[in-house]
Amino acid sequence: MFAFTATAASDYIFRGISQTENAAAVFGSGRVSYDNFYAGVGAENVNFHNSTNAEYDLSVGWTPVVHGFRFDIGAVRYGYIDQPAHTEIDTVEFKGVVLHDFGPATLSAAVFYSGNYFGTHRDDVYVEERGAYRITPKLSISGAVGERQGQSQPTRMNWNAGATYAFTKHLALDLRYADTDEHDLGKTYGSHFIAALKASF
Repeated sequence: MFAFTATAASDYIFRGISQTENAAAVFGSGRVSYDNFYAGVGAENVNFHNSTNAEYDLSVGWTPVVHGFRFDIGAVRYGYIDQPAHTEIDTVEFKGVVLHDFGPATLSAAVFYSGNYFGTHRDDVYVEERGAYRITPKLSISGAVGERQGQSQPTRMNWNAGATYAFTKHLALDLRYADTDEHDLGKTYGSHFIAALKASF
């Protein structure tokens, strides 16, 4: 099975941090799946105040279901186009995710690990808990809390909360607030309100 998504957003927030200097972003991704296995590719614009202007993501994974618990075990490679010659921030992360539905609610927990976090040559672990609640067939609310623990930087928390409304089976609007506990690191670490329009096929 093949799936494709295209998204236009007021910002690109990755674990609480803007990747576009608080500017708009566009995303495109495709995914092919067979049985419980999948492979995906995606791309989006970024702004790191250097020549790097785009990110691409490659992912593979396995999604078994055991006694009502859904798992996602896999890896993601984040690559960056036109990054400066003296840098090498391409990163591979391994992930483990477990989800369970409780009626209209879904709870999940995820762990991500990288042995060379964005060119630091150091270990990094990111843990996230997420919850979602379907109010109506078209309207749902969700939120997440994440914590990054690594040798390259001090521990940092981030969180988000928002609502998603599905206009049709293929088109949805997400309105979300995101923040971190590291405002002193600059505006990209500050509070953000994000609007995103997503088309899925």
